[in-house]
Amino acid sequence: MLVVVGILIALYINNQNTEKQDTISLNGYLHNIAENIKSDQINLEQISTFRDSSVMGSKFFMKMVEQDLTSQYTSYFSKYFNFNPWLDETFQSNQSGFEALKNSGFLNKIQQTQLETELYKYYSLVEKIKEEEQSLNNFMEEMEYDMYKNNIVQRTKPLIRKLFQSKASEKDMDELQQILNYPAFLGSHSRNAGTSYMNVLYDQLSENADHLLKEIDIITKD
Repeated sequence: MLVVVGILIALYINNQNTEKQDTISLNGYLHNIAENIKSDQINLEQISTFRDSSVMGSKFFMKMVEQDLTSQYTSYFSKYFNFNPWLDETFQSNQSGFEALKNSGFLNKIQQTQLETELYKYYSLVEKIKEEEQSLNNFMEEMEYDMYKNNIVQRTKPLIRKLFQSKASEKDMDELQQILNYPAFLGSHSRNAGTSYMNVLYDQLSENADHLLKEIDIITKD
């Protein structure tokens, strides 16, 4: 009888030690995910700022071209061209912690918990954003290729240089106006002007990040 009791006590202690070690390991994975999320939040703020300026610039461009406001050309190129639609800017999410957790076998430790719900909600939205940005950038690459192929970009650069040097002649301004009305130029800005929905997705992801960090904090403090 004493031997049986001793074995049961040993098994209990062993199980306790195993559970303790599992908790330490799980918390380590969750800590890494939390650090990834904090890094994501910085990247989200940066891409949101860029997207805001880019959308604003494209809206300015569309109004300028539609109303033939040639006097605004300098303002457009000086204020907004650094946020032009052809810049391949994307939100870069660090998913290394989540991938490590999935490969570890510890994911079952949080099954049917709020933390699991928040994890999948967050990373599903990350994938949706990735798909939306890829679709947008693919379109812009096609427009940019069209402009290079038809010598639009090459013609634009010297005209802009003359514009800022106050050396643009009436003929130069007419040519620049023609270029800015080129279908791929217009199409790029028209498409980009309607991408405010991307910032809605970024805001949703930022909100999800806050919820996820709170859930991780609750679990790792227990």
